[in-house]
Amino acid sequence: MEQPGAPEFILEAFADPNSVREVVKGILHTIFFLRFFPSVLPQTRDVFGLELAYVPEAEIETLIDQRVTALARQLELERNQPHQPQQHHLRHQGPGGTGPASSPSLSGGGGGNGSGRGQVTIQFFEKRRPKAWYNMRGDHEICWESWTVKVTVAEPRTEGERAKVRKATETTLQNTIMNIITLVNTHKDHLPPITSTEVNPFPFQININQHKEAGWAARMGIY
Repeated sequence: MEQPGAPEFILEAFADPNSVREVVKGILHTIFFLRFFPSVLPQTRDVFGLELAYVPEAEIETLIDQRVTALARQLELERNQPHQPQQHHLRHQGPGGTGPASSPSLSGGGGGNGSGRGQVTIQFFEKRRPKAWYNMRGDHEICWESWTVKVTVAEPRTEGERAKVRKATETTLQNTIMNIITLVNTHKDHLPPITSTEVNPFPFQININQHKEAGWAARMGIY
């Protein structure tokens, strides 16, 4: 169940097929690091030159690995679907945006055009006891915050394209991580009180689904 007015934060991720798992994992671990309230000893991993914090907790690591693997498979299937050959362009994104800052032109060829889009969503819940005395179904889980990462994959076909896509990946990742930090520091009033003695007072879910709506990638004419 989703709480009315629960904030949903939208983020962007951009990578080539070989890097998409690493990039998405880095973003998801950053969110959990800032929203996982039990005391943990933070660790870091290098992702495209950024030292990103991650939560060394077995349940979170396993769930992230499972969902990111499923997302990567979905993106691969989409990339291999037949498309009409077309020319793709990455336009410049300003300093404040989360889109890529490079401008590679990627040519679609053969069957699939090498592009894929998907999304992964993290939801955090709080447990509330039902008010009616006759309701014996236990606590209700109410979503108090969600994060949706819209993922675009571009497959470069030349060395020049690889360099441009890598630069776009680095810039997009850096902007997204800064965006997460800004959102967490800005939006605090909706955080529920911790009323549970459980190790993790707030249950969570990670879900993937096809990115059907047109994000910045489609609007900019990447694919």
